[in-house]
Amino acid sequence: MKISRMFILAALVGSLFAALGVSADAESGGVEVYSAAPCKDTTTIAVSGWSTYRNNRIHAAIRYHDGDGKEVLLREVYTAAFDAGQFFMAITLPYEKRAVPAGTVMWVDVQLQRHSGNVYLNLGPTARAWLTAADKSCSGLCSATIDATDMAPADGTITLRSHYGTWFRPEGRLQGAIPVSAGRKARITFVGLDCGWTVRAWYYPKSGDTTPRMLPAQYWPGEYQVTDADGTNPYTTSFASGLRPTDPLEEDDPYVVR
Repeated sequence: MKISRMFILAALVGSLFAALGVSADAESGGVEVYSAAPCKDTTTIAVSGWSTYRNNRIHAAIRYHDGDGKEVLLREVYTAAFDAGQFFMAITLPYEKRAVPAGTVMWVDVQLQRHSGNVYLNLGPTARAWLTAADKSCSGLCSATIDATDMAPADGTITLRSHYGTWFRPEGRLQGAIPVSAGRKARITFVGLDCGWTVRAWYYPKSGDTTPRMLPAQYWPGEYQVTDADGTNPYTTSFASGLRPTDPLEEDDPYVVR
């Protein structure tokens, strides 16, 4: 998702009502944070939710505690108004002039609001997500979120590499490596990527059959391209669909358990 723009993209989220435990019959609404890409100078979040009201907006604010324990507001934004129904959107919170060090713990509060008379009123509870700033500046760059639909079969590592060449093995410029735990789903965001790159995710299990497996994106055998729509179009894959390499692994690949 490109950090310098805000996208409001409607999409059907079929199980959203059931997941949030709210009946669609009552006049109500709710919001949750789907994913986040926190950087030193910008954070972009993807949120999903619904509202039965005709005129809505979202208020998002990101904060952290300074060295004295004082709460500091980095940025707050309001989205454009949108209609009733389900929604899925990305929201960018830039704070280049108040950039934080890598590793800073931040939190983002997201509040759905509905229009009433001349004001907007809060609708449903505030959604909060805790974030840690990545060691990257991301203004003007993109991100890619790896969203696995099943659970990791073993502890391991997921890498993201810009793809090139004809070899079907882990290769290309390494964009990041993030550990995953057995029995847990993976929703991992890699930040600070050049927009327009095609990327592939590889899973390196640490036990059992430790052969790396390429995690194919939803476009496979087409490639997944990093764009500014990552928040609403993640790299969707599954561990069960992982593909073994058909060419020899690079000898110096540090993530392979030999």
